[in-house]
Amino acid sequence: MKLDRSIGSIVSRRVAALAVTLLTIGFWLTILTYPGFFFFDPLQTVDPVFRVEQLLSTCGWILASIFPMLFSWLTLINNRSTERLYLVSVLLWPASVLIIQITMLVQGFGFYAYLGSYPILAFSDLFAPVFLVSISGLVFKRQS
Repeated sequence: MKLDRSIGSIVSRRVAALAVTLLTIGFWLTILTYPGFFFFDPLQTVDPVFRVEQLLSTCGWILASIFPMLFSWLTLINNRSTERLYLVSVLLWPASVLIIQITMLVQGFGFYAYLGSYPILAFSDLFAPVFLVSISGLVFKRQS
C-alpha cells in the first residue's frame, strides 16, 4: 500500500504519531497508577473461562501499551504501512475487556461497574482505543 509522501501529509502524520506517543504515555501512567488491575498472574484464576479471558486481556494491554506507538513511528520512518498490525494492537485490549465484562454480566456482576469506583480507567479502557482507531486515518494516510 502506497502512503502519501507530500509535505503536508508527512507533517500531519508526524503530529498524529506524536499524539499516539502522548496517549501511550497517558496509558502507561494509568497502568502505573493502578498496577493491581494490570500486573497479576491470570493463570491463578480458578474459573477456566475467566482464565483465558484474563490471558487475552493481559496480552491486549501489553500490545496496546507499546505497539501502536511503535507502528505509527515505524510507518513514518520507512513509509510502509503497518496499519493492520496497529489496529490489532489497538483493538485486542478493549475487545478482551468487553468480553470479560459480558462474562461478568452473565454471572450477575455489573457491566463496567468498576468505572464508578475508578473512573480514570475509562481512559485506558474506552477513550484511548477510540482515539487510536480514529487517528489511524491520519497515521496511515494513503495517496489519493
